[in-house]
Amino acid sequence: MSNTDNYGRFRTWLYSFIPKVISNRLMLGIMQFMRAMQRHGAFFAASHHDLNVKNLSVLMSEDISMRLSPFMENQKRLSSLYLGMSTMDRAGCEIIAVYNALRALGMDMPLPDLIERFEKDGMIYSGRYGVSAYAMRDALKDAGLKTVTAHKITDMAKILTESAVSILTMYNDKTTIGAEIHSVCISRSHDGYLIHNMYGDGAVLGPYKDFDDMIGTLRGGKTGPILMIGVNPKQESELC
Repeated sequence: MSNTDNYGRFRTWLYSFIPKVISNRLMLGIMQFMRAMQRHGAFFAASHHDLNVKNLSVLMSEDISMRLSPFMENQKRLSSLYLGMSTMDRAGCEIIAVYNALRALGMDMPLPDLIERFEKDGMIYSGRYGVSAYAMRDALKDAGLKTVTAHKITDMAKILTESAVSILTMYNDKTTIGAEIHSVCISRSHDGYLIHNMYGDGAVLGPYKDFDDMIGTLRGGKTGPILMIGVNPKQESELC
């Protein structure tokens, strides 16, 4: 057996080992550790704000669906928007989830501004692995919103029902991290819950009646929830 075959077998084993053995709490801690290393200069970071403003303007002029939708659903179209050493079509789902959560609550932050915020604090491995899940929570709190999180699946359903909007971070395939990790925004409708940017192709998924219905349906029930962030506007009495 060649070294290449041995490496391939080891990689397959490692990818399956991570979601099966490493807890959600530990995975989130690893993300935060890599976020801190990025913030303290262990990896290369750069701002692409002006370039992203220009390139997003071109995209909007070319795609009427992106102009008309209140949410960002077309992640696959964002190859010209940069996030650190990566691009938004490959590693921007967390930023899109935050953007959509803000829009669902009637707030707005230009996407290039939001990208720049995460380039300064939040990226993992210069953006190649996207953004730390807890960095999404911090961005929402900085926007003046009230957040609550759960890494235990048994607590996620409650957060979903009690929140105006939610963000779910999950393994695309709970048996292997090789299928990568994805984050989505979940908004409410009169029929149930809607998922934005699940596949990055412009389609909104749902409505789903509850958490179990949603998790049992996504990718044929293969997803593995890691973190749920519930988001609500702060009450008047909570404002400083």
